[in-house]
Amino acid sequence: DGDNYSCAYDALFTVLYEIWSTDTKVWTKRFKKINQHHLKSLSVCFKKYMNGQASFETARDTTRHELHTQNPAQFPYGTRGTSVAALTSAILAPHDFVAISSPECTSCEYSESSIDDRLEFVLYEKEDTPKSTCKWLGSLKHETHEKCPHCFSAMMQPINFKSAPSVLVFEINSRNIKVSKTLKFEQEGETVVLDVRGLIYHGDFHFTSRIIGTDGMVWYHDGMTTGSSCENEGDFDKFSSRKLLRRKGKKLTLVVYARV
Repeated sequence: DGDNYSCAYDALFTVLYEIWSTDTKVWTKRFKKINQHHLKSLSVCFKKYMNGQASFETARDTTRHELHTQNPAQFPYGTRGTSVAALTSAILAPHDFVAISSPECTSCEYSESSIDDRLEFVLYEKEDTPKSTCKWLGSLKHETHEKCPHCFSAMMQPINFKSAPSVLVFEINSRNIKVSKTLKFEQEGETVVLDVRGLIYHGDFHFTSRIIGTDGMVWYHDGMTTGSSCENEGDFDKFSSRKLLRRKGKKLTLVVYARV
């Protein structure tokens, strides 16, 4: 939309539609469980689009209007632009706590009771972020200056999700991070796998995206040049991590993982 810049919405919603369309019943339930407002209404709009009852732009604009009504400064109309990270955070905002943190000693067996944590489904890069998204996930923690009451060693406070997320997004700032192609969670004796399903790029005040299908094919979308279609870029397995960090001069800003 040239009058009301929409590229952040186009980039994110194209990825979310691809995820949802792989199994509409399962993903409608998962979307509703994550966020009972924006994501639930987006899946309703996706269904109308799939059934030929509305255009994709109508689906986008319906959810955009809801977000603008709720927070006009963060989700403006016109040519001011929108942060795709803020948009993703609002769309995936859970209605309850989804993570816990557990203070524990780095030396002895001492630990304290787990407490609810404010971590949500968008992870923001910090200065000491590990070398890959997989290691980043495994090292989520709060800094603490507390000492162990038993042995006076340093304490640590790791953060864990209560259950494996259906969708997990990483905001990328560094230029040398490795994008892990899968993430694994151990849950009730089973391994839950999340695959990369979307990559969102930013540059020159514009967002574009790569969508990865369940068949491993990569599709490039740019609302300004590809319009309502996507360009096939080949097999995801053949992409190096370095190649994933850039696309046509634009830098990777978000990685979207979804449950298999």
